[in-house]
Amino acid sequence: MNRAALVLAGLLGAALLVFAVVATPPPSDAALARFPSTGSTGGAGVGAAARWLAATGRPFRRLAPGDGDPAAGETWLLLAPAAPLDEREVAALIERASAGGLVVWALGPGGEAGQPALARRLGAHRLPGGGERTVGPLAPHPLFDGLSLLAGGAGVTSDAPGASPVLGEADRPAAVAVPQGRGEVLLLAGAELLDNRHIGEGAALSLWVRLSARGPLAFDERHLRRWGAASRAGAPPGTALGLQVGLVVLLLAAALWPRLGAVRPPPREAAGRTTRDYLASLAELYRRSGAEEELAAATWGRLRRRLELQAGVGAALPAEEAARRLGLRSPAAVEPLRRGEAALLRGGAGILLEVSRAAADVEAARRWRGRGR
Repeated sequence: MNRAALVLAGLLGAALLVFAVVATPPPSDAALARFPSTGSTGGAGVGAAARWLAATGRPFRRLAPGDGDPAAGETWLLLAPAAPLDEREVAALIERASAGGLVVWALGPGGEAGQPALARRLGAHRLPGGGERTVGPLAPHPLFDGLSLLAGGAGVTSDAPGASPVLGEADRPAAVAVPQGRGEVLLLAGAELLDNRHIGEGAALSLWVRLSARGPLAFDERHLRRWGAASRAGAPPGTALGLQVGLVVLLLAAALWPRLGAVRPPPREAAGRTTRDYLASLAELYRRSGAEEELAAATWGRLRRRLELQAGVGAALPAEEAARRLGLRSPAAVEPLRRGEAALLRGGAGILLEVSRAAADVEAARRWRGRGR
């Protein structure tokens, strides 16, 4: 491989690396697909509901890290937060509900273990369960009356005073209303009632209509995931970079791999090339491709099969026995037969030429004997 080609391969590899780095989305964006975020169109996201709210003119907003608490009159949606709320944040949430607001907390897979302070204040417990189920109202509630919804298999309970299961089955409620002063906190086992996977199932859209009818919605995504460890929420660090470096290495390996290329410099006058020149070029091509020995074996195998059909010398016979039997009918063909067998056994460069010549000599000796008869 010449220097110019190596330089070109290096430049192409660098360009590929830069393109892959630029084209790979940040880990934080990829991580949103795993959580009920308004920015996620994945199955677990709530991006479909956010787009529907925007398209129908229903007010909502997304609270990101650094934003304050929802304003008075906003329905506070806390959907499967991964980072725990501290005591001050829990107190603010309970105070908002006590002042007449509605807070919706979907526990999610983390359950009460992921939100110890909030679960302690509301006496919340998540009941494990898998799959999906269709649920209906258990007790009168303005959000669920008359609705049939698709929920996850997990349940939720609360031992807080006045807590009432309002959706699902009595032994595994999907939603529990916990009164707080003039308002309430609505506990959901998970965000399945609201996520993209189920917004088109059952009466999920009616649930969004009823939620938005109470006033503006505030999607609290400040605790949706551990923002300081965004890369851990997505693909493992270095995965994308490792793939990109691997591609570059493959490109360089391909550049350094032996090429068949031009078998010999072309003569100045193409018209002066002879059949011998073309045959020499073809032989060089076979040698470079590593197919010379395979072609030689195929050539010799064809000769042995012809001898089997025409001279009764079995193709599977050992070399010496084949030579003995051939010598009974064509003594002159014995020497080239032994020569070809020896060349085939020896292998190496030039074997195709030697085997081809030996095969031609065997055929010539047999034809000469036939004419003599």
